[in-house]
Amino acid sequence: MNKLVIIGCGNVGMAYAYSLLNQCLDIKELILIDVDAEKLYGKVADLNHSIYNLNTSTKVILGNYSNCQDADIICITAGPTQSDVKSSRMEDLHKANSIIKNIISEINKTNFSGIYLLATNPLDVMTYVTWKYANCNPLKVIGSGTLLDTARLRYILSEKYHKPITEVTGLVLGEHGDSQFIPWSTVNIEKLPESEMIDIENRVKKAGFEVSKSQGFTAYGIASALSRITRAILFDEKVCLPVCSYLENYGIFTSTPSIIGKNGIEKSNTLDLEKSEILKLENSVQVIKTAIGNL
Repeated sequence: MNKLVIIGCGNVGMAYAYSLLNQCLDIKELILIDVDAEKLYGKVADLNHSIYNLNTSTKVILGNYSNCQDADIICITAGPTQSDVKSSRMEDLHKANSIIKNIISEINKTNFSGIYLLATNPLDVMTYVTWKYANCNPLKVIGSGTLLDTARLRYILSEKYHKPITEVTGLVLGEHGDSQFIPWSTVNIEKLPESEMIDIENRVKKAGFEVSKSQGFTAYGIASALSRITRAILFDEKVCLPVCSYLENYGIFTSTPSIIGKNGIEKSNTLDLEKSEILKLENSVQVIKTAIGNL
């Protein structure tokens, strides 16, 4: 039985839940947990009222931490409130750490042995602390990482150069934050001037803040990324995606192309980076290590 738990049912959690119901993922039970149980009651009912028209047999349940025990995946979207005035995801470091610590302490009271999927910012650091608090196999901890940033990059490229988005390639790697970078060898648009590459890279970095400035939050983009990772796990796709995974040689989590299957991360860092790109990855690693040290 495929059983999935979402902890944190704000804009991101609910967009993710609705996305899952639309994708025929053969999820038998979708458990929703949130600190505001009264409001969550209405959200659960609303989702259940969509089931017939979505032609799915998934049961959406208002749950608690006891439901985590036999879950296949726990997705944590809980975190500090999104804001359009933040200049960096690292501003939420200590608040986010407190939230994750409390959540994992509750999960640890159960016998959960499945996969953790993280969407809480600052993403790379919170993926690391989840692993530490859960004291589990690091291959079973996955952050959404730069999969969303990669989607933003491909959208920007498709719009700028008038190409169908399905025909555009390119990756964003490293921190889901200011030190992320684009390995331009993965982009299939040739002879880009350096000024355009710098502009595109800055647009990708700022994209989330621009969305938040307009509507107060981001939801659909990250929800689609979480759904894509969920599909890869449930269907054992062994697909390569730029997600936040454990890099043993650095001792932290950050985004590299990683193979994902039913057991979590099967292989990280599958791309042979150029020397200049390795330096950019190592810069991200140092940023993340510094933030971890600040905790």
